[in-house]
Amino acid sequence: MIKTTIVGFGDSITCGYGVERSITYIDRLERYMPLYFPSISWHIDHAGVCGDTTREALTRLEGQVLKHHPNIVIILFGSNDAAMNAEQFRNLDEFEKNMEKIIQEIKGHNNRTGLNGCVPIPILLTPPPVLEEILAPERNNNRLRQYGHTIKLLAKKYNCPLIDLYEHMTSHPSLKDLLSTDGLHFSIEGYNLLYDVIFSEITKLINYQGVLKDHEPFLHEDEPL
Repeated sequence: MIKTTIVGFGDSITCGYGVERSITYIDRLERYMPLYFPSISWHIDHAGVCGDTTREALTRLEGQVLKHHPNIVIILFGSNDAAMNAEQFRNLDEFEKNMEKIIQEIKGHNNRTGLNGCVPIPILLTPPPVLEEILAPERNNNRLRQYGHTIKLLAKKYNCPLIDLYEHMTSHPSLKDLLSTDGLHFSIEGYNLLYDVIFSEITKLINYQGVLKDHEPFLHEDEPL
């Protein structure tokens, strides 16, 4: 069986703050990937740390992500970077530089698996919205959209799969149903949505035999088809 490793890399949303571990998308991937794709030997690791920004993420990238020689890294940061408090705020320039470094180091890592040319595939997510009536002015959705725009530009630049989590959540009939009473972390329904969009994106990288296929970079808009 081909071993395929997925690492979830992020902050408290990846950790599953406020819910049982079994509700997190990492735990669900551990349970369901072997059922849907039994021809693969799945190894799924959790690298979410509550309160983290991209600055802290860079310091633990090697020890908590790359050491697993991942095939896929699911990256979700920005909620804390965009928070206007002295401990966590990282301006857009630093956020972009940190995220770019994270992507470069992941894509430059030889995972020695033979899949996708031994190059890990980063899946990028835009940071989710918040309930402003609870969290403003420290956190607001206009700023989160700006950080999400940076993620979109980096996904295009480095040909990474992109999940626009912000758009998925704001398109939902009731954002309040997706978030907990603190206005920031997810409810069970929010974690259901997060798992669904991540699982859907991962399946695009797996062929009918259940083997991780070569990731074909999408063309930039200014490139010929």
